[in-house]
Amino acid sequence: MNAPVVAGDVIAEQYRVDRILGWGEAGTVVAASHLAREQRVALRLLPGDCTPARAEGFLREARAAMQLKGEHVARVLDVGQLGAGVPYAVTEYLEGRDLSELLRERSPLELPEALDLLLQACVALAEAHAAGIVHGALEPASLFLTTAPGGATLVKVLDLGTAQEPPGAREGDGGAPAQPDGGLGAPLSMALYMAPERVRSSDPADARADIWSLGAILYRLLTGQPPFEASALADLALRVARAEPALPSALRPDIPPAVERVLLGCLAKDPSRRPANVAELALALAPHASSTGQERAQRAARVLGATLPPRPRASLPTIGLGLGVDARLRAAPPRPPLDVAGQSAPASSRAPEPGAPDRGRSAARLALIAAIASLIALLGIVAVRSGAPGDPPAERPEGAASPTSAGRR
Repeated sequence: MNAPVVAGDVIAEQYRVDRILGWGEAGTVVAASHLAREQRVALRLLPGDCTPARAEGFLREARAAMQLKGEHVARVLDVGQLGAGVPYAVTEYLEGRDLSELLRERSPLELPEALDLLLQACVALAEAHAAGIVHGALEPASLFLTTAPGGATLVKVLDLGTAQEPPGAREGDGGAPAQPDGGLGAPLSMALYMAPERVRSSDPADARADIWSLGAILYRLLTGQPPFEASALADLALRVARAEPALPSALRPDIPPAVERVLLGCLAKDPSRRPANVAELALALAPHASSTGQERAQRAARVLGATLPPRPRASLPTIGLGLGVDARLRAAPPRPPLDVAGQSAPASSRAPEPGAPDRGRSAARLALIAAIASLIALLGIVAVRSGAPGDPPAERPEGAASPTSAGRR
């Protein structure tokens, strides 16, 4: 199959095709120039034989994606339809390479770099999900690596609002293999990172399908391989639906247990056992990220905070296998105070435990009252025995006990 356009073609009477970036069953992507503005852009055109329902959905979501303005989103600039009814979307042109190219060069990545890349994607998806847009076909090729003004790597999520349909979803498609040499949207490569509900059905999926894909991408970044592999789409779909992925720590022992629990939570077969949203995913990964990554996790939470009901602190986030942000704090017992030598102070010198102050104060008051009473009694005894200076001793009736002996009875 040949690409439907070639360099030099003019699309919609305003975009001149400079070169073909990729093409395949999912459509064609080209680099182009706006004739009037001399602006470089990228265009995506759906196949000419796409169904009316797919064309309508593509245009609807592409128009919605035009409202996304975040720095981690590949912005949609224009949407239209050619005379033959073929829909197209115009996006900003980006210089750089996608994540799949980086992974072909070096893999796996160190934990801080992997988390930084994924948390940038979480910010973009938080904005998209808040606007009701689900990507549905995230894979490493969907994360484009460009350069921020300061020189840092900037992740841009591609195809938000214009993402590919599930492999095999088109009538007569049958999961055809990708075109060689730069084929776009290869069904098998897409399915490597697709949630089970997306692989087995063409029905629209919710945001938790994107969470599966983010988990699968992070699994690939940290272990060097996707969670499931197969040579045929049918075999891969079966493994995704029924098999459990190898433990990440079995492939890479230095992966922290908490990060492993997050990965397994993202890859839960039941969508309800995955993180409820990308903010929860980002916050669960934040303790292991750099300070910049932690700021991005908070940004994702703020973006979704306007559209999600507040959750109790103790349950943010709760992921698949019971991971919580505050679990470490709740599980840590209080440490005893240390003396100047750095040793634990004896129990008698420690501050009272919470809940014990009232008992301690009551005992102290009773001891003080008893000491005062004893002192008063002692002073009285001394006064009786000594009397006033110069007074004769008092006479006692015969057989009466002395005060001192009475006090000892």
